[in-house]
Amino acid sequence: MVKDLLVYPDDRILTPCTDVRTFDEKLFDVLSNMRDTIEANNLDALSALQIAIPYNIVVIKQNDSWLEYINPRIIRAEGKMDSMEKTAYYPNIEQKIPRYETISVVYDDRSGQTKSELISDKWLSSTLQRKIDYLFGGTFLSKIPKSQSDSVIKALATGGLVSQPEICPLFSTKDYFVSFANKLIFAMGVLLILMLLKLGDFSSWILGGLGMVVVSMIVFFFYAQYDAKKYNSCSSCQIGNNIGVMAKRIALSTVLMIISQLI
Repeated sequence: MVKDLLVYPDDRILTPCTDVRTFDEKLFDVLSNMRDTIEANNLDALSALQIAIPYNIVVIKQNDSWLEYINPRIIRAEGKMDSMEKTAYYPNIEQKIPRYETISVVYDDRSGQTKSELISDKWLSSTLQRKIDYLFGGTFLSKIPKSQSDSVIKALATGGLVSQPEICPLFSTKDYFVSFANKLIFAMGVLLILMLLKLGDFSSWILGGLGMVVVSMIVFFFYAQYDAKKYNSCSSCQIGNNIGVMAKRIALSTVLMIISQLI
């Protein structure tokens, strides 16, 4: 059965989705309705939320094949590319969006079996990423700076394309601080191994490395907050993610320091 698509300004598109837990006829009906809606609207893919069903389901039509991703999660991503994208939610709008070239995804099939897939096809990779955005309450506007939102809304009224704005980057200057901390931790690990092999006492160096890691992570955190102010929604700028990045590196370098002091 063909379902109505959610179209701006219907704010139901902002609803965070939940995982599918029961794999039964109700699920099969949803999948069938999504296929029918894709065909009727000449689309290439659809998330269940786009037909007002808040479940983590994505259906993609690739050539004559149907791909179904239930409860999809991207567990690894590599490479960067710019993808020119349209969305049925914002008709007649096309924008350049940063995406990953290759992704590894885990998902359930319609029988509830968990599967994994490495996707290197650029079209399929960007399409699945675009649909997964909806599953977490994301919209087209969440990928561009807040200052550009008005121009997109104006373009909707005229049916024209909007100019390409600065987009939320996959890589930021703040990531240099993370890279620096990673190199420090690696060096601390090498020095610790040398100490375990009785090739010298490098405990003071490791202690200094800990201090440098802490400083670099503090700078990283404040620079990340500066980045966050430039975008209305940037997944790499969220405070929870930044705290996690800091905590893991400070904790690891602290463990290395403690071990070096106990040797």
